[in-house]
Amino acid sequence: EIKRKRIMRLFICSAEEIIRREGLDKLTIRKVADATGYSSATIYSYFEDLDELTLYASLRYRKEYLIEMSQQITDSMSALEQFRTYYLIHCEYIFHLPNIYMNLFFGRHSQRIAQIKKIFYDLFPEDYVQQTDLIREMFNQEQWIDADRYLARHLANANYIKKENADIVAELAVRVQETFLYEFCIHPNKSISKQIDAFMKLLDHIIATN
Repeated sequence: EIKRKRIMRLFICSAEEIIRREGLDKLTIRKVADATGYSSATIYSYFEDLDELTLYASLRYRKEYLIEMSQQITDSMSALEQFRTYYLIHCEYIFHLPNIYMNLFFGRHSQRIAQIKKIFYDLFPEDYVQQTDLIREMFNQEQWIDADRYLARHLANANYIKKENADIVAELAVRVQETFLYEFCIHPNKSISKQIDAFMKLLDHIIATN
């Protein structure tokens, strides 16, 4: 078990290093194999495919993201302030690294994130961030979208939107986010500040109409 964890860490750290140095689109199983001295077949005995290895490596980018979430979103805020602050921080991070976060939130293995996060934090306990109760409750769910649902239902309980529309608001927010991320992946030179402003205007419109 100790050897298995050590080797998994090695593969994930190597993948992360290649991503940071060359970019996500340059990551291959062969490059990880060459960097670690193991065969490609050995890597495939630990990870289903390159996408799964990439997802583990992408989780290493979330530490600063979670720290800022816990620092900036406080219990003293209104539900609306918490909702908007979450998306402002969220957009700032994901638009700077669109390929990483597209894979993390919408990639092939993202639906298995609860299981993968459990394994990841067992491998990288140093990456675990002490979170506020609100942030921990948001992200300790089965799917990524559950964080959006949690905040949208909190918004509904505070009467900013209709309770029956809370999950719709979360779904719309996620789909708009996915569209913006995709645009950044194919047009990486777009203005981040302008795109955040455009996203927040759409988000405010979604809230106002629900």
